[in-house]
Amino acid sequence: MPEPRALTVCRLVADDWQSYRAVRLAMLQESPSAFGSTHAQALLLDEPTWRQRLGDNVVLLARVGGTPVGSAMYSQHGVTDPSDCALYGMWVDPGCRGAGVGRALIEAVVGEAMAAGKRRIVLHVVANNKAAAGLYERAGFVATGCTRPCPLAEQIKETEMELVLGNRIGSAAWERIFGETRRGG
Repeated sequence: MPEPRALTVCRLVADDWQSYRAVRLAMLQESPSAFGSTHAQALLLDEPTWRQRLGDNVVLLARVGGTPVGSAMYSQHGVTDPSDCALYGMWVDPGCRGAGVGRALIEAVVGEAMAAGKRRIVLHVVANNKAAAGLYERAGFVATGCTRPCPLAEQIKETEMELVLGNRIGSAAWERIFGETRRGG
């Protein structure tokens, strides 16, 4: 019986721009209405732009074995309160959904936020994406009651969700949700 391949999450740096470009193009092609840009727009970006994105934000890449299977971004972009941060661009390859990749990416974003002393993580999820909303809810995010139009399709609504970090650290629910990931599960 073959060994299960390890799930890892790492922070990308400017020299990883080609890996980031590849996963970003895959996510935009697979889920075109879920993100703030299009596949066609991303194809036009040059190397310095990809490098700058990696320098301006914390982009996290999930791999199973050596294969990229998901990504998420921790960012200060768009937040109005300096104690807040945002989770953007969360995506998991459809073949790996339900296997802990999303959980591991959220845990990595939470780790970045905690290390930076942030109080709250804010995200927006397409309102009809029940699987993603459920993942965020299981991680402790709650809907704030705010919605906004999706940047590329104004008829589609996005729901704002937040995770107040002080409410989760050390809680039994947090350990139940993320303890498995820390142990490699």
